Amino acid sequence: MEARELKKILAAYDTKLDEKLSLNVASLKSINLDKSERSTQSILKYRIIEIVIFSLLAIFIGNYIARNWSQTHLAMSGIIVGVFTLIALSGSIGQVTLLQQIDFAKPTVDIRKKIELVNTHGLLFIKLMFLSTPIWWSYVVVGSDYLFNIDLYNNMDSNFVLKYLIINSLLIIPMVWFLNKLTYKNLNVKWVRKTIGFFVGTKTMKALEFLKDIEEFER
Repeated sequence: MEARELKKILAAYDTKLDEKLSLNVASLKSINLDKSERSTQSILKYRIIEIVIFSLLAIFIGNYIARNWSQTHLAMSGIIVGVFTLIALSGSIGQVTLLQQIDFAKPTVDIRKKIELVNTHGLLFIKLMFLSTPIWWSYVVVGSDYLFNIDLYNNMDSNFVLKYLIINSLLIIPMVWFLNKLTYKNLNVKWVRKTIGFFVGTKTMKALEFLKDIEEFER
């Protein structure tokens, strides 16, 4: 091995080491282990409450679907609402699992990474809000039927309903593509950063930025 090649390898190693040290220093400055441990326990309680609420909602939707199975439009609306409820429920369960995996005896960067993954939870609900846009009518149909015993479908023009379903179905694929781009991995893309920054809070944005830094370091 030539001296020049050896110098390049050593320089790359030094750069990697400097990045590692910088990352650890940044983490140490922004994390207090005792405070963070208490904070994670508090977040854990909120996530458990979320699981209970979404579980009860899922049971309610399941009963609603069963009671209206013979009425296709009501059953389908209930199924759509139920799917989104289950997605939210699985997200909260995933958060609880992640919180329980945090080991404060491990390196600071590993602890911080899991904590920031927890802090990005708000982005899930933003994505669900966007994804439910094309089928928002499902919530209205279920709500009006259950709360006011009004079947909106029977009061709508069938041609209008058909056109509405077709148009909104066509929106699903581009909407899924759009939401798939809204991740910390794409924060280097200007429109992604601006879109996420517009809808989430400062805490969530900082968490996403830290995860992006971690990913770049681990490459």
